[in-house]
Parts: sequence; C-alpha cells; structure tokens
Amino acid sequence: MSAAPRKSLGTRRTLLGVMASGIALAHTAHLVQAASTPAAQKPPPVYGKKEAPKRLVVWGSYTCPYTAILFTVLKPIVNDLKDVVSVEWRHFPTHPPDPALHVAGLSLEDEHFWNFTFHVLGFVYAAGGQYSGLTRAKILELAKIEGGSEASLKAGYGDPAKWAAVKQDLMAGKLLGITRTPGLFHNGYFMTPDGIPRDMKAFDASLRAMLQAG
Repeated sequence: MSAAPRKSLGTRRTLLGVMASGIALAHTAHLVQAASTPAAQKPPPVYGKKEAPKRLVVWGSYTCPYTAILFTVLKPIVNDLKDVVSVEWRHFPTHPPDPALHVAGLSLEDEHFWNFTFHVLGFVYAAGGQYSGLTRAKILELAKIEGGSEASLKAGYGDPAKWAAVKQDLMAGKLLGITRTPGLFHNGYFMTPDGIPRDMKAFDASLRAMLQAG
C-alpha cells in the first residue's frame, strides 16, 4: 500500500473513532437517564458554574491517585476560568471499598460533595495510592468535616438510588471504552485513553488554551 492511501486510511479511522466516541457519549447519557428511577435522576455533581458554556466530564475513582493528580490541574482551571468551564463528576469505582466511598460522597450536597471528594483523593495521593486507611471511621471523620454525620452516612448507604447512580455511571463509562481512571472527556473526545499525560504542566497549558479558544 502506498504512503498516500495509508495516510488516508489512518485519517478515516481517526475520524470514525472521534465520531463513535461522540455518538457513544450522547447515547450513553440517554441510556443512563432512561434506566434511572425517578429518585436516581438527580443531575451528576458539577464543580464550578453549572451554566458555564464548556464542560469537562471526568469518570473517576476515589481510590485512584491519578484521579487525584488530574484534579490538581482541573480544579485551578475551573477556579481561574469560572465563566468558561465546569467539571462534571461520574463514578468509576475500581477497588473493593470504592462503591461505598462513592455513595458516601453522594450523601453530601454541592460544595460539600466536592470537598469530601478532594479530601479522599488527597488522602489516597498522600498515602502513595494506598487506600487501606480509608476505614469506616476515617470516612465518617471526613464526612463530618463537611457537615455529614453517622446518620447521614447510614441514610446514604441505605438509599438504593445512590448505589444505582454509581452502577449506572460505571456501566456508561465502560460503554465509552474506559478501562482505567481517570477518564476525561470534552465534547465527545476521550482525552485520556492511555491515562493522564506524563507532562502535566504541558497538559495544563494546552487544556487552558483549548478551553479559551473560540
């Protein structure tokens, strides 16, 4: 095969991949909504202004240090570009304690959800990726910092809709081809299929430039 046809074929495959990703993202959003019970149809948590014109979507795991690293970039970007972009959280539990951690997060509202999430991710990152220290007592301690209580956690764990929301996000993420966390999407583009970039400083700069363009 000549160089020109090979290049054309590669371009076509790239375009088809991008189109498939966009179609899958739209289809998955519909699938998740259709499968939800009325109590589970609460919108996913959003960091930043919900009305911001651009949105990044992250499938993350509470026990993933790479999810924590990604948010060291995303959090300042949203804070600096608050009128431009927000970040939507989707659950992708990867380890045994993860589903319960995600449900614990959902027992808190708005900024308290995000602060709890950042507390947990920071704890895992500081521990070098180890999550055995996230005992029930530790989870309660972190929840209490954000106004939670043993009663609110118990209510969260007893709410089938919260468990369903976590499961539905996981299924949606798998349909989109996510096999590891974090999975970052923008406008249907899967930005981290091979994991987060090694050069996070360059990634930060290029992501800011992309979001500020147009």
